[in-house]
Amino acid sequence: MDAWLSQGRSNQAKKRKADDTVQQHEPVKRTKSENETKARPQKSITSKPDSKKLTSSESTLIVTEEEGDIFDAPPDTLIIHACNCDGSWGGGIALAFKKHYPGAYEKYAAHCKRSGDDLVSTAYLIPPQAGDDSKHFVGCLFTSRHYGGRKDSPTKILAATKPAMLDLLKQVREFNAKADEGDRVNEVRICKINSGLFKVPWTKTRAVLEGIDVDGEDVKEMKVVSPEE
Repeated sequence: MDAWLSQGRSNQAKKRKADDTVQQHEPVKRTKSENETKARPQKSITSKPDSKKLTSSESTLIVTEEEGDIFDAPPDTLIIHACNCDGSWGGGIALAFKKHYPGAYEKYAAHCKRSGDDLVSTAYLIPPQAGDDSKHFVGCLFTSRHYGGRKDSPTKILAATKPAMLDLLKQVREFNAKADEGDRVNEVRICKINSGLFKVPWTKTRAVLEGIDVDGEDVKEMKVVSPEE
């Protein structure tokens, strides 16, 4: 009897040892959620900025406004206005440009005579001319084919504004790349283009300007200068 009990205890001990061995070597079964958690590490709590939005806001043209005399600017400033393709600066702020920059006007008129209506949606960068009031660049944006009663519609003028400005920015970049440091375009001023004799609401033109991508351009900001009211 004692031998049988002893043998039984020995068999039970062996069985417990075997069970322990199996449990040590048997892989632990995980639930589906545990496996997914291990396979897919949690994302960092720190959120990344929207790079597309950030790039867009940093690369579009900055337009600021102030009151003053647009022609009272430092040397090497680019002064921009909208023009017709007929070679006429006969009224509005264009007439003021003609009085301040007679040399630039002669270049503009000759340019129009050569190209005419084909100039719409383009621009013309005129470096400082001998005999003009100041050492200013003049930027002509051809946003309407004609002037007066033959001027283009507001829709066409707005459609021509963006490509004309892009053309001018390209000309500035190319000019600056070849010019000496002291002869490059530095500051840029612009009047409320299209809003005078062309009679396009300024808010609509400003929206077009602020949507222009200036990534890679020398000009990133334009100061709109208007007479004091």
